[in-house]
Amino acid sequence: MDLATAAIIAKLTSDAVGAIDKIFRGYMDIAKKKEPIAEHAPRKEMAFEDSPQEHAFVAKSMASGHIQQTVTYEDLRAKLKDSDREYIETLSRVIRTYEKQWNIVYEERANLSGLPKAQLTSQLEQLAKDIADPLSKVLRFVEKMGLYLDDHYLVAREVAEGYLK
Repeated sequence: MDLATAAIIAKLTSDAVGAIDKIFRGYMDIAKKKEPIAEHAPRKEMAFEDSPQEHAFVAKSMASGHIQQTVTYEDLRAKLKDSDREYIETLSRVIRTYEKQWNIVYEERANLSGLPKAQLTSQLEQLAKDIADPLSKVLRFVEKMGLYLDDHYLVAREVAEGYLK
């Protein structure tokens, strides 16, 4: 794998994790009904993202902006295979598609009450279940890249895996 491919993988992974972050709080609120661990979801303290200026995929503190973990593009070259690019491209597209669906239903639900609201809540519950597989795979891929999960990412993966059981 060349460095350019490693950089693309870092960007695609960053996009997928960013989509997860955008729906995280709503996802946990819906998941609380099925997965008790969601009740204890911590605040987002870290963000995983591509950092082209660092030539790395990094975990940054949300409070300070300091980089807490780093996996360089060179590290990714050694850890990943060329086929990982297609894998994360697919997961990134799927997660972004689910993010769009989630946002539409979540917003529409806020404007309703009674039975229509209950129906959209049910739809969000189904989306939470549907999102579980790609969400879990993206976060496992982050670990494969060499970063460890903690805070909300670990809880999000555990909740997603609970849906998959």
